[in-house]
Amino acid sequence: MRAVCNILILLSLLSLGACESALLREGPAPVADTPVPVSRSTSDDPAEVLGAFIAAWNREDFEAMYRLIAERSRELYPQRNFIDKYTVAHSVVRFSGVEHSLLGVAYQGTTAIVDYDAVIKSPTFGNVADERRVMRMVNESGWKIAWSPTDIIRGMSSRARLTERADFPARADINAADGSPLAEEDAPVYSLWAIQADMPNIDHCLDTLALVTRESILTLRRLFVQYLDETYFHVAEIDNDQYERHQQQLATDCAIFPSDGIFNKARVYRSRSYYGHGIATHVVGYLGAVPADELERWEALGYSGGDLVGRAGIELSYEQVLAGRPQRYLRIVEGGSTVIRELAGALGEAPRSVTLTIDRELQGIMAQALADAVSYATPNWGVLTGGGALVALDVNSGALLAMASYPSFDPHTFNPATEYNVREAVTRLNGDVRNPFANKALAEQYTPGSVYKIVTALAAGSEGIWDRATQFDCGHFWDGSRYGDSQATRTDWRLLETPRREPAGMVTMAQALAASCNPFFYEMGALMYQASPDMQIGYARRLGLGAQTGIRGLGIEAAGNVAPPGEIAAAINNAIGQGNVTVTVLQMAQVTAAIANGGTLWQPYVVSHVGAEGEPGYQLENEPTVVSELELDAEAVVIVQNGMCQVTTVRDLGTASFVFEDADYTLCGKTGTAETAANPHAWFVAYWPREEPQIAFAGVMTHSREGSEVVAPLIRRTLDDYLGEPRAAFPEWWQEPYVPVKTQAQALAELAAESQSQ
Repeated sequence: MRAVCNILILLSLLSLGACESALLREGPAPVADTPVPVSRSTSDDPAEVLGAFIAAWNREDFEAMYRLIAERSRELYPQRNFIDKYTVAHSVVRFSGVEHSLLGVAYQGTTAIVDYDAVIKSPTFGNVADERRVMRMVNESGWKIAWSPTDIIRGMSSRARLTERADFPARADINAADGSPLAEEDAPVYSLWAIQADMPNIDHCLDTLALVTRESILTLRRLFVQYLDETYFHVAEIDNDQYERHQQQLATDCAIFPSDGIFNKARVYRSRSYYGHGIATHVVGYLGAVPADELERWEALGYSGGDLVGRAGIELSYEQVLAGRPQRYLRIVEGGSTVIRELAGALGEAPRSVTLTIDRELQGIMAQALADAVSYATPNWGVLTGGGALVALDVNSGALLAMASYPSFDPHTFNPATEYNVREAVTRLNGDVRNPFANKALAEQYTPGSVYKIVTALAAGSEGIWDRATQFDCGHFWDGSRYGDSQATRTDWRLLETPRREPAGMVTMAQALAASCNPFFYEMGALMYQASPDMQIGYARRLGLGAQTGIRGLGIEAAGNVAPPGEIAAAINNAIGQGNVTVTVLQMAQVTAAIANGGTLWQPYVVSHVGAEGEPGYQLENEPTVVSELELDAEAVVIVQNGMCQVTTVRDLGTASFVFEDADYTLCGKTGTAETAANPHAWFVAYWPREEPQIAFAGVMTHSREGSEVVAPLIRRTLDDYLGEPRAAFPEWWQEPYVPVKTQAQALAELAAESQSQ
């Protein structure tokens, strides 16, 4: 594909007219052909004129160069034409400067012949030697240059043009940990088309397309309503594996299948293909043409305007590894093909594959779980959410096993070979308020809510703020006035439920974590602030919060925020993960992994190696690296672990026990529901299995409902599918109308109203 694009560019250059550049006339406004003031005297020394011309050339001051040429040359080459010729030549050679050395000057009456050597500098071709150049000058009350195109590079003329040819090698693949491809070069891509009148049941087809493309039902409905029943329209593009997996459903439910003729509904072309319809788009990235506003930067790396380059993720960060470097040839040609002169060449470099730590099966399961959940919950929170993310880390190495962000987008969209209407597709993606381009696991930070209580419990237990075995009475209300709290009354989340749930009652520290008892953690926040205002924040920072994890290759990473509280009320808010605390999903997965393994903070990484082991060019990129041994209080860690394990196993007490009570495996987790100005963010973090943990999970679904109601079922679906266990159904109430989660203020107002009515 790159070769085709490059050939088209070269053909465009070859088609330029002798006196003007159509290419440049269509771009920025050219310099007007206004009369150029004639300098009656330049210099009595032709060598000085040459030096001035070369100096202006280095500055790319074409107007100054033009003022040094003779009147007859101006008649033959108007200023616009002169500047066009240099502009085109510079773009081809990627001009970065020129040097010259004078060989001699010969005089013949009113003319002079200047012999000199030149070296044109290029970041692509290095130093292009142009020896034994001859510049002719005429004396017009001072020496002027009798300019022609050969003064750009020897051999150029009105019929000969400077061209570049690049032989691009095939781009290397991006592989999952087991060597299976996530991005594969020269693979089949199926372009799906549809006619609604041909579908046996449009609703069934929408369900199938939502499964195949991981688009929401609403997005697909909006697409369908744009077309009449008999209209043949483009739906999506999917890779060969995805097509083969769902071929029968597409044919049965949507009447989408290959056929002869112009109404073929499963058209195939070969290009770079992304496995599973891009199950890891925010990790792997995608290709696109060099953007016009970045052309200069890419040209400095040896690319041309029509080349395809990585635009995000691994495709971008490992561009020069995956693409290698093409072998390039700089030539002067005549008539489009006759080579007049070979000027320079640049050796290429073989592309090398990039192997990630991603578990392809787990990645696909996670991406599908997110999409299925939002589509299924469309009558409820699915239509309200701003999207979400799931992350899985290796507990004992920091290797990123999966990272799925929703909503996503089809990475084929930006490939010139695509059959998408690219302008419409990009407009739709840019107009999506959920921001599909953002990696919600890494680039966005959120209030964590009660998943942050892991940090608070660890700090309080380690510092002896609360005796680990002493029970606390967890009621509906907590009064912090004795600590100087500015908020008159704070409530437990159970008071916000409909109907109200009974208080948790007497609980130990581990049980308080399992029950997510707000009053207990209010108390811990106040006591820690009294002992040391920065105590709680200190543990958060030790666990990696408030700073980027440092994972490389995935683009922008948010740092989160764990600023010290300025007053006790802020410390109390922070203790339950509200207030000034914000985190990323990846950070919470890292925290969960550190709790699971007993206190080792591993550096997250996603790239394992480049090239094939045992072959030239192989390079190990990352290996397990310990950020720090946290040296946490061992008993406090055990208390937090026990509390997390009770979350999923102790009926009525554990906030997610109802989600996992019938599972054939054990995991330990923590739910979170973070209040926002709109609907709450749902959180769940967990590690699996309970004994000898292997994987740490973290997930968020923004503006939805409670963590136990939304993200815990997503982790349940993920593990059911990954472990091959019977799949638990999503909650039936997701199909019912949305009921907002009460805020503390609403719950207190309801109580006050009830009290007045009695």
